[in-house]
Amino acid sequence: MPIFTKIGVMGKWILAIVMVGMVGCTPRMNFKKDRASFAKAKVTQQFTAIADMNDAYFELKENNYFEFYRQLFDSVKNTSYPGKYMQRGDTLYLKFYNDRGATILGNKATVKKGTITFYK
Repeated sequence: MPIFTKIGVMGKWILAIVMVGMVGCTPRMNFKKDRASFAKAKVTQQFTAIADMNDAYFELKENNYFEFYRQLFDSVKNTSYPGKYMQRGDTLYLKFYNDRGATILGNKATVKKGTITFYK
């Protein structure tokens, strides 16, 4: 017998409220709040990795924002992973709004002599 038939109407409402609360606290929802200030922030540094078909870009922006994105054949962005960073010494601690970005690049980076290196 499914769990929904065992709990009453009040239980279903409580479960729905908990689920909405969990979804509302996800990093993607936080980006909706930061989207306007992210869009206004100017790029302070840009790093590029050129590949045969899919070029990758990593931009540091004002107000501790960053964006990692890819472009196919110099066209529009086909993937974008924005986030915020915190700097301690020469290390940048990256907090992506979408965890997929950290899976691809890692959650730490160092910038030395115009080169960026990512660490997991």
